[in-house]
Amino acid sequence: MRLDRLVIAVLFVGCRDDGGATTTDETTGAATTTGTGTTAPGTESESTAAPDTSSGGADTGGQGGECSIWEQDCPEAEKCVPWSLEDDLVPDDIRCCPEVSNPGVPGDECVVQDYFGSCIDDCIEGSLCLDLDGDSLGVCQPFCRGSAEQPICEIDEGCFIYFAGVPFCFPRCDPLVQDCPAGQGCYPGEEAVGGTDFLCMPTIGSAALGEYCWLLSNCDPGLICVTPEFFPGCDGLVGCCTTMCDTSEPDPCTAIDPALECVSWYVGGQQPPSPNLANVGACVIPP
Repeated sequence: MRLDRLVIAVLFVGCRDDGGATTTDETTGAATTTGTGTTAPGTESESTAAPDTSSGGADTGGQGGECSIWEQDCPEAEKCVPWSLEDDLVPDDIRCCPEVSNPGVPGDECVVQDYFGSCIDDCIEGSLCLDLDGDSLGVCQPFCRGSAEQPICEIDEGCFIYFAGVPFCFPRCDPLVQDCPAGQGCYPGEEAVGGTDFLCMPTIGSAALGEYCWLLSNCDPGLICVTPEFFPGCDGLVGCCTTMCDTSEPDPCTAIDPALECVSWYVGGQQPPSPNLANVGACVIPP
């Protein structure tokens, strides 16, 4: 069993800094990252293919027509954002929507009109009000610039494909320090192990050690979602949460379960994107 099968991503698939592309199987909804990435399993609830972030569909639902999130090519006073018919995390379309006067900039607190996915908020063009808990309040999160092949964020950020198709910039972080704001955790920048960055992203749900999980950011900060074969007694359909560990320190994993070991995140000669990540590991049943 290869360690690069360890991490799960159903809704979330990361953009690679090395130019690897992310594609979606239109039958299963599973997303695949080229290069050293792995294939994320689709589920019945995510069986719809990811929206094309370069153009919208014909049904505009009262909003503008085709646009590109990467290029932000909508008419004046509009912005290109994801839109959903229902209040959920998976957009049905990418379209031009009105931009309010005096909008907030990335990092500002913001308000979503009606429901998350309505495409109406008070954030500036090139960003979206990220309201994952559905209380209509969030933070203006910037989209990645450039292209899917060469995403661009600020120097201390990485590009992550959210909602199975929408590119956001998130700050880089250290998973052993968990140096992220409240309500966020330091999670892998894509679903493959080795060479991956770690980014501060909102924690969705609150799964504890050993509990079932189905998203990269589904576990409590400091934990990570692994497939069942890597955690003792895990019989979930998707995975269970285990803890991150420091490979340079005494192994803490056997105290959780004798079958666990602290296994390096960067395997097979792969290099971490920064020196401070060299000791990152996870408590797993060794592959």
